[in-house]
Amino acid sequence: MNKNYSGLKSKLSILAVVAMIAIIGVGSFSCASSEIADSKDVNQAKIYYSYSVVYDASTGGDYTVTTQFRFGGSKGTTLRLSEPSKVFVNDIQMNQNSDSFSGCYYQSSVSGTDEFTIKFIDTESKEYINTAKITPIEAKPVEIIIADSKTTIYIIGLPLAENETATLVIEDNEGNRAEASSNIVGSDNVVITAEDMQNIVAGKAELYISRTKSVDLSQKADEGGSFYTEYKSKKIAIEIKRVAVPKSVK
Repeated sequence: MNKNYSGLKSKLSILAVVAMIAIIGVGSFSCASSEIADSKDVNQAKIYYSYSVVYDASTGGDYTVTTQFRFGGSKGTTLRLSEPSKVFVNDIQMNQNSDSFSGCYYQSSVSGTDEFTIKFIDTESKEYINTAKITPIEAKPVEIIIADSKTTIYIIGLPLAENETATLVIEDNEGNRAEASSNIVGSDNVVITAEDMQNIVAGKAELYISRTKSVDLSQKADEGGSFYTEYKSKKIAIEIKRVAVPKSVK
């Protein structure tokens, strides 16, 4: 289960929107529409919901909660909510945002809790309530990683649950990046191989691990939707060592 896959707070909101959309359906956010329409002009049962909660322990601060509504499926036209339609997170009305890349979306910063309740009220005053609880994750500290060998990094925190994925990321001083992931229920580690790390150079580097989850929507309109959460751990300073010459420079 290995595959090839940081941060000013001002960038976090953009990353949160991208992360939210990236897991919707098949394809990337670049394929999704950034057009904006008013929700009063569409069939309320045909609104697709996209929710995300993202936290980066390295930057600290708040959780970033993002919601977006579309007509025409997961990549359809983004919707600006028309009165009396509203969206709340933990009973606080969310702030409307829009840009040429993302279209219209709603976003709020939340602190002091790891539990989130999102309530959407459509133009017909029908309420849809969905909840998520964020599970933290940290990587067990290591000092040295031999990039020519398979390495197991253990999780500090609860083992992986259903619909969860742990992704390990190593970033070297030259901007190279290696990733590996696991979605095995009950797993307490991620294994990264020499092949995953073939482009990583010896020297100082950083390591972190993230826990992502796809949350089932308990209340939704006919069109459905998605709810994505991510907790990214603090970065750990490590040293990369090599015995062999990296494949990329042979």
